[in-house]
Amino acid sequence: MNDKKNFLVNEIIEIDDNPFDRQERIRGWDQQKLRNSRVLVFGAGAIGNETLKNLALLGVGHIYIVDFDTISTSNLSRTILFRRGDKGRYKAKIAAQRTKNLALEDSAKVSWFHGDAVWDLGTGIFRHVDLVLGCLDNVETRFAINKKCYLVKTPWIDAGIYELGGHVSVFTPPQVPCYQCGATEQQLKAARKRYSCDDFKRTVISEGKMPTVQITSSLVSAIQVQEAVKLLTKQPVKSGKKIYFQGRTNDFDIISLVENKNCTGHDSYPEIISLPLKNSVTLKTFLEVVSENHFSGCNATLDFRGDRTFIKSVSCKSCGVDIKLNKPSFRIFDTETICEVCRSNNVKFNQDLSDKPSTRSTVPTFSLAKTEKHILEMTLWDIGIPYRHILAVCDDAGNYKYYELSMDDPFSEVI
Repeated sequence: MNDKKNFLVNEIIEIDDNPFDRQERIRGWDQQKLRNSRVLVFGAGAIGNETLKNLALLGVGHIYIVDFDTISTSNLSRTILFRRGDKGRYKAKIAAQRTKNLALEDSAKVSWFHGDAVWDLGTGIFRHVDLVLGCLDNVETRFAINKKCYLVKTPWIDAGIYELGGHVSVFTPPQVPCYQCGATEQQLKAARKRYSCDDFKRTVISEGKMPTVQITSSLVSAIQVQEAVKLLTKQPVKSGKKIYFQGRTNDFDIISLVENKNCTGHDSYPEIISLPLKNSVTLKTFLEVVSENHFSGCNATLDFRGDRTFIKSVSCKSCGVDIKLNKPSFRIFDTETICEVCRSNNVKFNQDLSDKPSTRSTVPTFSLAKTEKHILEMTLWDIGIPYRHILAVCDDAGNYKYYELSMDDPFSEVI
């Protein structure tokens, strides 16, 4: 008689079939949190390529990519996601396609937006993600991202490179300091680089090229994404610190940033009301909705509060005649401040004219009773409201409420 016991194997788990097996062995790791995370990445250049690659391989479930630029041949030595045949194509779109191809999470979703991060994306976008990663090369966009993240209390991580050096800073609103707290005069000046004294876009800008190499972007991205994983999996992260690395000397340091008590970059909204509207509706429709009694009531007024400026007209910088514009200032080029008559008389636009202030007629607030009919018939986008923005509306008593255009979805293309 054979008295040996029979064993039944129900399942054999092959650990090497799990692409995340090794990272899940790390103490405090939570793959499910990464799978559920929504990460918004600004910049698909040198750092952005490395960061997107890292997010895809780590198994982050929802990745949103924003960039306004196109691919050039000079990008290729520092961008693992781009190829020679991609020249002239949108960085955001191609980065999204290649990131999706790399993604090891089966349910991963990657979306992209080609546009201006400062003016085309509203603050509501930042409200609906878990983390923002800045992979940028300009101060203006960093200021804008910092302000929007603090308004809706979304953490963000800034990364930057120069030659063989790089830095990473973590900001966790409402904790201070914020990025803008440490702004130098040089940075404040750099943030205004693409605008004239009238806040119009300069037609000609001397564009500086950042000297760097892929080695540096790889190192900096690795640190940025390391801090991102810690934030997303609820591990301790030091906020308001700058992690600095200098490759020439292999110096590595952590610098404590200092709060600026007068900084306006870390205000936040008290409460946000979702409106089932898009920025494609007319200004009149928006005002009619918020004028309902359960919102801001009769005489509700949309107030830009310095967030942007709507220009009705400017005086010609050559002859002084009134030029009708009816556009937000950021969509106006400095060359538009010369009238057609002066152009026909061969008045040349130059740097002196660009730097010469013009007399402007602006509209800071909008209401059904006081705003001109032709402006009321314009869409919110036409007057300068970006996708999924949060708008400030004042009632008769001077109280403000904040409304999000919740139907806007600039990331409609999901890969």
